Amino acid sequence: MSKTIVNIIDKSNPLPAYLFTKEYYEEGDELLFISTEEEAGCIQLLTKQLEVDETLVKSIIVKRYEDKFLYERICRTIKGELIPNKKYYLNLAGGNRYMTLSVQHVFEEFDTLFFYTQTRENLIVKTIFDHSIYDDDDEVYPIKHRMNLKEYFGLYGLESDVDQPRQMVQETTFSQHFFTLFSQNLLGQGDYQVMDILREKYRGWKYLIISEVENPHKEYMTPIPNLGKFLNYIGFVPERKGSLQGNEIDYLTGGWFEEYVYALIKNVLQPDDIAMGVHISNGVIKHNNELDVCFMKANKLFVIECKTGVASESYFNEIVYKVCALKEVLLGTSNSYIFSLKKDHKGSWKKTAKYMGITFCDWLNLTKPELMKNILKSMDKIAKEN
Repeated sequence: MSKTIVNIIDKSNPLPAYLFTKEYYEEGDELLFISTEEEAGCIQLLTKQLEVDETLVKSIIVKRYEDKFLYERICRTIKGELIPNKKYYLNLAGGNRYMTLSVQHVFEEFDTLFFYTQTRENLIVKTIFDHSIYDDDDEVYPIKHRMNLKEYFGLYGLESDVDQPRQMVQETTFSQHFFTLFSQNLLGQGDYQVMDILREKYRGWKYLIISEVENPHKEYMTPIPNLGKFLNYIGFVPERKGSLQGNEIDYLTGGWFEEYVYALIKNVLQPDDIAMGVHISNGVIKHNNELDVCFMKANKLFVIECKTGVASESYFNEIVYKVCALKEVLLGTSNSYIFSLKKDHKGSWKKTAKYMGITFCDWLNLTKPELMKNILKSMDKIAKEN
């Protein structure tokens, strides 16, 4: 027998409605969304993401009366749209408390099963509203559905290139090797100069010829006399002998650290979905909208900004503001981190990041196995996989 799945729209947090529907929707079911006028724009987005027949989707829009939401008017509006002999599955997670109380009151007069979707714990609680509070008749079900990155971004109205993720430039073992060289001070001043010039002058180039860069004859080229020596020292073998491709330049100037973090997360946390270098947009942020490493675990989004070093406090603040801006685009639902090989001796940068809702992992966290293990365990705890 078909049923009608009912959700109260919450534009700022569409996740409960989406996951509840993914768990209980069956072919032939109808969907009913209850919303204020201000929140109604989310209905079309949810319908698109759920990939259901739009003819089976209905909505009840609650309007203000003299700029107020009045309980009795809300109840009358909803009740007038319901059908006596229909079976309703009502998810009470969504909207403000005033709306939820109104919806609950009306549906108690109909053939309704009541649920509450707890996205934080990945659980759905089935509840019977009666006069007894001692019969323990609540039932708890784990949410089985696991979202991928594309699914999550789409739910929040974000465009992304997650379908074309950046590929690994080197094997994980080499990124681990590079991490050891960088973090244990096994690189000399000349090596850092090579990487700095590559980053400042050649990042964005499609390719460069190593011999030409070592001894350039063109005025617009900045010389890097020790480029070949640097590559030999770190053991980097270019894909094409005698030249560096654009993705290899990116790798040598910081991309290796993103690949290191990507592999670490993938191997230890085993996320449901993970990607590097994903660009997102919702029409608000026009630049700096790249997610270095992002992943989904148990329907939670994690975003990591990767920086090999941070030269100054002002530059660190720029990074924090960028991450905060991305959090705002993601409606505050992401768990945000900055991984950097900068040494935060006084802990002041950690405090700044924490104040902005961001976890900062510095050189000490990244190089001490026990500390890194604690960071990863805390991520796993946030996900609360069931």
